[in-house]
Parts: sequence; C-alpha cells; structure tokens
Amino acid sequence: MPRYKAALSAARTALIAAAAAATLVLVLAPTLYIMVAAVVNWRGLVEVVFFNPRLGCAYWLEALSYLSLSLRVALVVAAADMALGLPLAHLASRGPPRWRGLVEDLATLTLVLPTSGFGFATLIAWSGVVSSDAALPLVGAPVLVVLVHVALTLPYVVKTLSAALGSVERAYEVVSRSLGAAPLTTFRRVTLPLIAPSVVSALALAVTRSLGETGATMVVSGVRTTASVAIVRWVFEFKLEPAVLLSVMLAAISLGVVLLVEGVVRARRLRVALPAVERSVVRLERAVPACLRALRDAVPLLALIALVALPLAALLRTVVEYWAADPYTGRPEGGVLYQLLGPPSYLSRVISATVTSLVVAAVSTAASTYLALLVTLTLLRARLGGLVRALLRIPLVIPTSALGLSSLLFWRDMGGVEPSIWLTILTHTAFSVPIVVEAVASTYESVRPERLEDVARTLGASPYVVAETVTLPLIKRGAVAGAVLAFAHSLGETGATFLVMGRDITVPVLVVNMVESLALPAAMFTSAYLTALSVLMFAVVRLTSR
Repeated sequence: MPRYKAALSAARTALIAAAAAATLVLVLAPTLYIMVAAVVNWRGLVEVVFFNPRLGCAYWLEALSYLSLSLRVALVVAAADMALGLPLAHLASRGPPRWRGLVEDLATLTLVLPTSGFGFATLIAWSGVVSSDAALPLVGAPVLVVLVHVALTLPYVVKTLSAALGSVERAYEVVSRSLGAAPLTTFRRVTLPLIAPSVVSALALAVTRSLGETGATMVVSGVRTTASVAIVRWVFEFKLEPAVLLSVMLAAISLGVVLLVEGVVRARRLRVALPAVERSVVRLERAVPACLRALRDAVPLLALIALVALPLAALLRTVVEYWAADPYTGRPEGGVLYQLLGPPSYLSRVISATVTSLVVAAVSTAASTYLALLVTLTLLRARLGGLVRALLRIPLVIPTSALGLSSLLFWRDMGGVEPSIWLTILTHTAFSVPIVVEAVASTYESVRPERLEDVARTLGASPYVVAETVTLPLIKRGAVAGAVLAFAHSLGETGATFLVMGRDITVPVLVVNMVESLALPAAMFTSAYLTALSVLMFAVVRLTSR
C-alpha cells in the first residue's frame, strides 16, 4: 500500500508538471514573449524608432497617433456599450420570458461571427448612410469603426451584466419600492451598487476587446489606422521594431486596464456621495412619465437590431442581388457567379481557404480541449489554482495582432517555425485554451463534483477511473460548449492569423484581401458563407448549453 500511494503521488506530480509545462510553452510564453523581445532588443528598437538616421522619431509619432485613435475609439465604444448593455442585460435577465432568449441570442451572436465578414456586412449596411471618412465630433473616432466595435464588444457587457443582475437579491429592490422610491431611483441606488464590480469588469472587457479588434477594423476603417491594424501593416512592410514597440504598448495598456479593474473591484470604493445633486436627481426620476420608461427597453432593442441583425440582412440581400450580375449595370462581370467561376476563379481560393480554416480550427480546438481538461483537473485544483486561472486569462485580453506578432517571434526564435499552417495552429491554440478552460472551469464550479469523487475513491476507484467515470461526464457539457466556442473563434480570427499564416490563407483573411482588391461580389459571398458556418456553430452552442 505505501508503494501504491507513493507511485500514485509521483504520477499525480508528473501529470501536474506536464500540464504546467504545456500551458507555459503553448499558451503563456507565446503570448508574453513580445515583452521579452522588446527588452532583449531594446537598443536596436530605440535606435530605429526614436533616433532613426533618416526618419528621426517619425515611427514614435505615428505609433502615438495610432494608439490615440485606438484609445478614443475604445472609450467611445465602452460608453455606448454601457448605455445599451445595461437595459439589454435587464431585459435579458428580468424581461418577459418570451423575450429573454431572443435578446440574449441576438446580443451574443457576434461572439461567434467572423470579424472580417461582419465588418464587411456592416460596411454594406451603413455605407449609403454613413461615409467611410465620417467621424464623431470632439473625439474624432470614425463612425463605422465605432458601430462595428460596439456590435462586437456588446456581448461581453450584456453577458456580464445579465449574469450579475440574475444573482442580485430582489428583496432589497422590493424594500426600496415599498418606501416610495421610483423604479429608476431603485435601480440607481440599490441595484447598480450591487452590480458595480460587474459593471467595471464589463467596461474593462469592452475596452480591451475594442483595442484588439483587427479584422473588422481593416475592412471599415478607410484611410484611418488603429494600433492593431498598424501592427499588421508594419510587419508586412518589414518594420519590425516599431511593430514590436506598438505591440508592447497595446498589450501593456490592456493588462493595465484589467489590473486596475481588479484593484477597483477588490477595493469596492465605487460610490460618490453628493447630497444636493442626489436630491435633484431623485426629483427628476420621480417626474419621468411612465411612457418614457417604456423606451428603456425599446430603444436599446432597436439599436441592437440595427447593429447586428441589419448588417446580416443587408449582406444576404446584397448576395442575392449580385448573384448573376451587377444589379446597376447588368454586367455579369460584376456578379457573384462570374467572380467565383469565371476568370477571377475565386471559388478555388475559397475552397482552399476553407480547408485551411477547418484544419486549423479542428486541430487547435482538439489540442486546446485536451489541454484545458488537463489543466482543469490538475492545475486549477492545486493550491495556486486561482493564480493559474488568472494567468490563463491574459491571452483573452491581449490584442490579437500583438499576440500574433509575439507568437511569430517566439516560435521563430525558439523552434525555428516559420509562418505556415502549423504556426497558425500553434497561435490559435494559445488563445483557444483559455476559452475552453473558462467554460470547463465554470461548469466544474457549478456542478461541484467533489463529493461524488470522494465516494468513488472510497469505493476503491483510482484517480483515472474517477476522472473518466465521474468528473468528465459531469463537465462534458462545458467542454463541448467551450470547444464549439473555440472552434468558432478560430474560424473567424483575423488579426493574429495575418501575421503567422504564411501562404496558408484562411477564409477571414481572404475576405479582407477580396475587399482590398475590390472583388466585392466575391467578398459578399465569402462573408455570407462564413457567417452561415459561424451561426451554425452558435446554434450548436445554444443547444448544448440548455
């Protein structure tokens, strides 16, 4: 028996060590290597960016302008997300039962949509209304970029806030209403303080997601360039030093936002008391007529339809109109069929890119799911499980273009892996593992299988048998949902893929290339086709989560 226990302990230690090594090599090191590269090569970086013999500090000034635009867009997007996300989250968690599922599905649909395809759909839907160079006054943020970023970041706000609202004890609100407080006053003074940490977390997610958005931004940004797009362009222009510096700055800002939020949430000092202002606000809230309160749900819902459903409907309608010929000139050369089957021969490229995308998504998802299950069953249950889970969230907040450049440098320096389908798989694995880990860990925490595992052990089951017959069946729903989300995310990823793909082009990248080469009918078809695949993945997620 002592030998058996010693062997069991040694096997468990070896398994934990293997999981830790795999997590470090496949997830954390490729994500954070850009920081190491900047420190190691800081002399050359400073010389090229700040003291360039021909350009002086032009790269530095460009980087600041790109970063400034990204921050302005992110702040505007976060404000819009909060204005729309709070009422939508309230409707999704406390609205009429028949509306809850519809609102949640529509609000979270863009989580699985390919960003480049959705960006092109947004461009089609709004191009006749909003000019590509139109910008918001004061902040100068491009309107189309803001619209597409709001649609892509809104799911993070709605999901976070609806979960928080669902967990709030309703008794406090009932007491407030019974004391004569108006509904708006109750929400502002009772409900909102209770969910304040979630509000701050949702804002941080919106900011970091907006800072890292690349694929849709490349399609709708026009002549303006955000920081994430500038990284991709600089790498393709062989301007590696400014790309590394901008990647480090963007990653540092994203991590800084997350750390600041964690500090604020833990401190819980989020309320400011202004008695005079408070009395005026309460009187104003009591004076709000009931008919205006109904707009609380109607306006955000209409905005959600305009941001998400309208672009998809416009994309489908445009594909039908352009199917045989250009509807305005009647020329078949401007139709979808001609560009797919005629001399441009885009169909073969679409098929090749589809095969590449499916292979990358399938292999990276399989590897990520296996590693995520291993991490959940070993590292997250160890003493430092909380720290491991926090570290695994880093790839989720690092901008994808910065992650792609970091992965490119890491695997080139450490393993000699050049841009190819294999490097794309490794890069997609780095950001897919945290997605599956979050889904599996959340399911594990909700089902709490510890007692059943203890019963199995008392009956003589080995740790392997316990995991196979007890733990895995209980958490398989989370594993399936996480795997499908990782597959859909990999299928639609653009920013990091641009930097690591080599000649093995994926479908989202092909959409961007089609738009830039003005092969718009082919881009319409490819965007609609890729969107249909992603919607199918979304339907699978919804079915498996019920």
